[in-house]
Amino acid sequence: MSFFAEKHYPEAVVGTSLDEYLAKGWYRMGQSIFTTHFLCFGEQLYSAIWVRLLMSNHEFRKGQRKLMRRNAERFYIKYAPLELTPEKEALYQKYKKHFHGFIARSLLDSLLDGEEYNTFQTMESQIYDGDRLVGLSFFDLGKDSVASILGVYDPDYAHHSIGYYTMLLEMDYCRQHDIRYYYPGYVVPGYDRFDYKLRIGDVDYLRLSNNSWEPYATFSDKEIPLKQMELQLAAAHAALAEVNISSRRYYYPLFEANLFGMLQATYLDFPVFLKIDPPFPLPQFGYLLVFDVRDQHYKLLRCSNFDDFRFYFNDAYTQAFNPETFLIELTVVEQLLFKTKHLKEMQLVIVHNLEKLI
Repeated sequence: MSFFAEKHYPEAVVGTSLDEYLAKGWYRMGQSIFTTHFLCFGEQLYSAIWVRLLMSNHEFRKGQRKLMRRNAERFYIKYAPLELTPEKEALYQKYKKHFHGFIARSLLDSLLDGEEYNTFQTMESQIYDGDRLVGLSFFDLGKDSVASILGVYDPDYAHHSIGYYTMLLEMDYCRQHDIRYYYPGYVVPGYDRFDYKLRIGDVDYLRLSNNSWEPYATFSDKEIPLKQMELQLAAAHAALAEVNISSRRYYYPLFEANLFGMLQATYLDFPVFLKIDPPFPLPQFGYLLVFDVRDQHYKLLRCSNFDDFRFYFNDAYTQAFNPETFLIELTVVEQLLFKTKHLKEMQLVIVHNLEKLI
């Protein structure tokens, strides 16, 4: 089975290598590159929708042109290869104090995982008010792509929309260098913290069901992977109830276990599933029914628990979740037992094999 959440540690991600990763919905994490399609904020799970902007078709909007013109008259702008300096670190630390949410301890940790080398070809956009650095962003170069990584600014200059402006500068860099795609990361339907990425232009999104890039203007709630899973599992729950098979829906906040460099195993990475109650259960195994939005298949999985998941997830995190709704045991997929696009077929298979689910 392929993973919804995965991380690679290549020696270098530059040129067409970065282009290929980005086109598949991958993104830099320090010195590694990863993908994920689900997120958990508080006790709520969401879908991550990867977006990109085709620069060859893009024209800056009137409001964008106005901001760029006004700030170009007010500030000095410079592009340069990545170079971490005390001045930039000081700006980062000032920005960090006003940032709501998790942010790395330092620029060095955020971009290079504390190392001296860089896996990526990284550029900076720098914004100066006289000799004072007031804005800074970092973006990685491919052959035909740019990935926006991090933007910081002096909170004293927030009224100049410096954070948004750095994204426009990155896009302008693409335009100047005939770079085809600009990747700002993901947006999260139902969680507006990331909606600013939709302001940059007419972005496309990565549709999981056919792994293609489609206009975000056509995106609707039915395209949200988590919503699709919930809808199909509700139908599966009803179908199993028809034949007197008990099942219960759980959400699974440990779905990103494959990102954390654990022991080699196939960790469950579905954020929601049905747990089926066999007639003679054994404590070491569980049987889960999932719906995979990538191939539109129902899948029956035999799973087991990882013995000491607290080695990777602390009690403070796991105890925040209601066990009536969330499964908070790190789960390993032992075997894919059966898959089908047809719910009726899955219902019959489970009925005919129920007593074997031990």
